[in-house]
Amino acid sequence: MGIRKKQAAGFLCVLLLTAAVWGAADSVPPRKEAEASGAPTSETAAAKSAAPQTDPAGHSAMPALARHAQAAPNTPQELAALETMEVAAENERLKLFVNRETAEIAVQEKDNGYVWFSNPPGRNEDPKASPLYKSELSAQVLLTYYNDKGQVNAFNSFDDSVAKQQFKLTQVENGIRVDYRIGNVKQSFPNIPKVIGKERFEQDILANIQDPDQRDDIKYKFRFDEKKQVYEVRKLQDYVAEEVSAVLEAAGYTAEDAAADNQANGAGGEAASEEPEFAVPVVYALDGDSLVVSVPAKELKANKSFPIASLQLLKFFGAADTGKQGYIFVPDGSGALIHLNNQKLHAEGYDLPIYGNDGAFDVKEKIQTNEASRLPVFGLKQNDHALVGIIEDGEAGASVAADISGRNDSYNTVGAKFQVTAMDYYTLSSGTKTSAVPMFQTGKYEGNLQVRYAFLSGDDADYTGMAAAYRTYLEGKYGLKPLQASSGSPFVLELEGAFRKQKSMLGIPYRSTETLTTFEEAQTIVGELKAAGVQNIDLRFVGWFNGGIRHGSPDDVEVTGALGGKKGLLKLSDYMKQNGFRFYPDAAFVEKYKGGKGAATLLDRSKAEVFAYNPVTHAKDTSKFSHYLLSPHRLPKQADGFLADYAKLGVPGLSLRDLGREVHSDFDPAHPVSRQDSLKASVQAMELLKNKTGSLMVEGGNAYSLPYADVIVDAPERSSRLNITDEEIPFFQIALHGYFDIAGAPYNMGGLQNPRLSMLKSLETGSAVYYQWFASDASKVKDTDYNHLYALNYKDWIGEAAELYKESNRVLAKVRNQVITAHVRLAPGVVRTTYANGLTVTINYNRAAVAVDGLQLQPQSYHVGGE
Repeated sequence: MGIRKKQAAGFLCVLLLTAAVWGAADSVPPRKEAEASGAPTSETAAAKSAAPQTDPAGHSAMPALARHAQAAPNTPQELAALETMEVAAENERLKLFVNRETAEIAVQEKDNGYVWFSNPPGRNEDPKASPLYKSELSAQVLLTYYNDKGQVNAFNSFDDSVAKQQFKLTQVENGIRVDYRIGNVKQSFPNIPKVIGKERFEQDILANIQDPDQRDDIKYKFRFDEKKQVYEVRKLQDYVAEEVSAVLEAAGYTAEDAAADNQANGAGGEAASEEPEFAVPVVYALDGDSLVVSVPAKELKANKSFPIASLQLLKFFGAADTGKQGYIFVPDGSGALIHLNNQKLHAEGYDLPIYGNDGAFDVKEKIQTNEASRLPVFGLKQNDHALVGIIEDGEAGASVAADISGRNDSYNTVGAKFQVTAMDYYTLSSGTKTSAVPMFQTGKYEGNLQVRYAFLSGDDADYTGMAAAYRTYLEGKYGLKPLQASSGSPFVLELEGAFRKQKSMLGIPYRSTETLTTFEEAQTIVGELKAAGVQNIDLRFVGWFNGGIRHGSPDDVEVTGALGGKKGLLKLSDYMKQNGFRFYPDAAFVEKYKGGKGAATLLDRSKAEVFAYNPVTHAKDTSKFSHYLLSPHRLPKQADGFLADYAKLGVPGLSLRDLGREVHSDFDPAHPVSRQDSLKASVQAMELLKNKTGSLMVEGGNAYSLPYADVIVDAPERSSRLNITDEEIPFFQIALHGYFDIAGAPYNMGGLQNPRLSMLKSLETGSAVYYQWFASDASKVKDTDYNHLYALNYKDWIGEAAELYKESNRVLAKVRNQVITAHVRLAPGVVRTTYANGLTVTINYNRAAVAVDGLQLQPQSYHVGGE
């Protein structure tokens, strides 16, 4: 399905960049006198403070860059490169070109003529790139593979296929297919017999060769076996075999003759090659205003001794050289930007997996914990043109890789990289000796590895435009609908119910059920919130069945009696319904807290266990077990068992703790499940749960969960802040706001460590107010696995929470169903968000007052305009 693109502004002006200017400053008309909210704005201009590199909300301290830019047409060198290509496909929006000599492709936007190239036309003149990297610059596929020791080696489609003329182009519907044979592919000459009888060889071959020197040469190419009375072909180089084949053909000896002689003398088929050889098909097809690039995974071929580790597709598609200005967008957490040519060569290139790391790998040390990439999308802006890439199949096994110019070549790049075969080591021990044996994945994904590219220009060529393009894609793919207008934004409240605590009596250990919030206390808390002026509440209740927060298997539901039992749960559910509030009891389906039966298997054949990590040594702390990971093939049965009991309760809502934020493989050789197939199992479970419960709250918000989510909690609010990135942006919220009720981390548990800053973040992103509480005394969780919940007694927070909600709701209620149309950084720590109804919110995160764009903003305050 194509992505509908707004009309491009065309060729207007050149994007200017200076050392003092960065960001995207929207062209917003002068603000009329409007309501000032938060801390009162000063009547006089306040001096700007010396801002830190990153403000409390994580915004880069770089100034803003003018958004409007003059169209920069293709260079003469690029246009000359296009002349070497021919049209492979065309529709109303795009033209696809291909160079039949190099397998390069290019895409032209028909409304403005701009051309995107798979490989930089000026690569051969790149002063930075060595011959090796110039070869990579000419490649469309970068392939890595394992040897028998688990070591990784690399090929590229130019050196190891195109330069050897080991590729074929085939016309397909709306595009073209390239079949690469990568590696030292041995040529096949079917009319050279492997074994031939003495009489046949002398009478049917030698006797028909007139030139005596040629006859002797051919005889030398075969070894005579005196005992068997047969001639066996010697090992021939490809060029020698080509000459022998031509002589045999001239002598009238055919492939059919060779096949008959081979069969008569017991010679089998082709021996398995001892060299790394690969077959990689790549299909390019136009689909509306998109280019779709796909690799049919089931058609990938490799020698068993050299499994494919990864494929990186079109690394250099749209690559921006050092003369271009703009940024790379990567989906790290909420989103991050890498400024083109930022000279951060000391930092590693960006390479993070979609949906976070696969839990089915044993990580012995965790030095850094990165934010998960919830959306499989990336982008690149160069001058006033941009592309956005959407990984729409195989994304669970993919990562986004990006890098800047100056490291190996002169180009800034971003693209998708797919893991094809996973590998880990199994340690063998014998006495004092140990050795590591590589273990390779079986049961690989056999669908498509597929990326969709859409193109933006003019005012749409920025990260807000990329988010809008992705939103339009989701609308078309999933039929998403905007939220209905309402009188208020939701207040998301999470209450903790019960948990199991280790105790002992007379020296005998046992586990008791401790209550943090009973159903009756939950009703009281909700009632107090309502009385304080909070009129729209979404209640998430965690720890209500099967032992509490870390509950037993959900395939058999037993409501915890200590909380009030089934009767208490239904009474709370009825109370929520009568008041027009939504109720979401929480359940975990992927995380398995009791017993390893049914758990996924790691490559070393051990159970998939999750432990905490020591914050000092970063090593896995085996004394702090968290949970097992359920095998994906067990998930359907577990979901069915849960619904058999839960449906009888009649509660019209369910919170999914893990299905929307975690997806993992299962390497059990008896029933292996790839990560992408595991994703499909999660999707099927969520579809079933949605159909039976009516409304789902999803934690995390991985893209595959979006068709089933009504509320998203713990949505990403920041990036990993990797050294190579320059700025973090709320891409996740820009893309999804107006279609989902979204909340970040609970205000009293978030990384900002300041509920007011959390509220400012809500105003910037349109996110709901979110708090996490319980009713009991905090001492109940002291010295337990739930120490992190110590400061959550609701009485300490409810007054502040109600006030922050009432303050923010004056804005959030008006924009709940409005998409974000612009997001701009006006100054260090100062951002402005514009919603579709014209309402703007300008926020100062700094600890000092700021004067910007005609406004005087007090520390950590905001200004509402456009009303």
